[in-house]
Amino acid sequence: MTTIRTGTDLAAVDDVVAGIAAHGERYLARVFTPRERSDTGDDPERLAARFAGKEAVIKLLRPTRDEAVPLTDVAVVLDASGAPVVELSGRAAELAAAVGCGPVAVSLSHERGLALATAVALSER
Repeated sequence: MTTIRTGTDLAAVDDVVAGIAAHGERYLARVFTPRERSDTGDDPERLAARFAGKEAVIKLLRPTRDEAVPLTDVAVVLDASGAPVVELSGRAAELAAAVGCGPVAVSLSHERGLALATAVALSER
């Protein structure tokens, strides 16, 4: 049976700014892929939207409490037309395959210090 999986997340831009201020490159490398950083130019608003996108995708994948999914295993990058797309690797790709999850669509928005993301995918389980 095919089901629809969804995930939504809200992130504060100030939290990204604080992470960068406190941990600099270590924070950026732990949370974002090189492609995400390139696509955003390290702009905190755009990074917060990517962070919300990652969290929305992880919620969609529904890992158990014991299953850690590194944030860099979910990349929210721009396609040739400038639209956000999701690329899964590592543990995130394994979870998606385990539930027969097809491509993940994501929508991002940021305004007034907040970033919102919604992720949707079809799943066979």
